[in-house]
Amino acid sequence: MRVLLRVVLWLAAPAAVALTVIVVYGFIQFAHAIDHPEDSFSGWQCAAESGTCGP
Repeated sequence: MRVLLRVVLWLAAPAAVALTVIVVYGFIQFAHAIDHPEDSFSGWQCAAESGTCGP
């Protein structure tokens, strides 16, 4: 039982690190999209009333 717990912990640790990296990378991409709407804004980020994502 102790060996199984140790294996699970050693597998969970890199998975947690990978998840953290993915979330941080996604946040950085989103922040870039907010700062540079002309580069990569998608439709759901554009407010229809404000015209922030013009033609």
